[in-house]
Amino acid sequence: MLSVGLLMAQTDAASKVDSSSAKSAGRALVYSFVPGGGQLYNGKPMKALLFSGTFLYFYIEYLGAQSEYESDPTSGSLHRTRNDKVWLMALTWTLNLIDAYVDASLWDFDKYPMENGELPEQEMIKPKETEKIDDDQ
Repeated sequence: MLSVGLLMAQTDAASKVDSSSAKSAGRALVYSFVPGGGQLYNGKPMKALLFSGTFLYFYIEYLGAQSEYESDPTSGSLHRTRNDKVWLMALTWTLNLIDAYVDASLWDFDKYPMENGELPEQEMIKPKETEKIDDDQ
């Protein structure tokens, strides 16, 4: 009986959502394995350009640092520079994944505006009334 009620609630909620604009966070995550792919899936081409361009820039910098390091493998500073480029690529890729996932998860966030910029009164959690504490006792 409970499972039938839950199923009915899910189908009722699903019927209210415009499925043509719904975004899947899992699908956005899969697409973002290529930097910028998840942002394109979410309909954010400027973010896609930013992430893919940043990743490509650090990759080109890495290739240059790798060739310099191969010419002098005993240099500690060249080794560190090369490794820094790898870390920056990894950071860009990770932020790309997080951004695509969060953006897809919040695809309908702005579809439910607040009234007059404030939360409706009935949905607010109000603090409990407390008595004044007398410290002299």
